[in-house]
Amino acid sequence: MKKSAVIITAVAVVICMAALVALTIAAPELCRWYGDFRKITEKTEKVIMIAFYICSVPAMASLVSLLRILDNIRREDPFKAENHKLMAFVSWCCIAVAAVTLLAGRYYMPMLFVTAAMLFIFLILRVVRGCFITAMYLKEENSLTI
Repeated sequence: MKKSAVIITAVAVVICMAALVALTIAAPELCRWYGDFRKITEKTEKVIMIAFYICSVPAMASLVSLLRILDNIRREDPFKAENHKLMAFVSWCCIAVAAVTLLAGRYYMPMLFVTAAMLFIFLILRVVRGCFITAMYLKEENSLTI
């Protein structure tokens, strides 16, 4: 991957981190506005806000992990063992978000779309992680070959 592409992606991740922090700060007001707009109950607003706050923790952890993966790629070591562990961590963060949104979906059904999306991303990450592990073993094998 070109260094410029890695840098652009890292900048995008940092922008997402900043947006997540801003949304976390503005969440009460945004939930109130959304509740008025959609005519939902206060209880549902609270469920949405609590689900968002809980999900923001694995989201931020995933963004930090993505930055670490990008840093390894920038150092031209994409098949480092740390990367597949970080990918596994990000995939489990997706499962955590899916679990929270599944529970919140009992009170606000559109959350179930987030659940489905997170499960789909989990599967994609597990497949990509498997490819990275295979590539890591192939790289080790090739470096031992004379």
